[in-house]
Amino acid sequence: MNPFTKHPKEVGMSYFQHFIFALSVAFNLLMGAFSCTIHGFFPFLFTTTTSQIVAKQHQKMSHTQNQNQ
Repeated sequence: MNPFTKHPKEVGMSYFQHFIFALSVAFNLLMGAFSCTIHGFFPFLFTTTTSQIVAKQHQKMSHTQNQNQ
């Protein structure tokens, strides 16, 4: 079995769909890391941004997993 398509097929996606989904997860997590870093220096900024990003990402990934089971 092709290692590039095995996991995407297991989660009900094509290679390209999985690629785009993974990039969107990475981008969202980078935005969360950025906002958390800024919040560390300036605690009055981005007070709920990172937790909202993480919660939204968890919901998105859980929904995707549930759809593909």
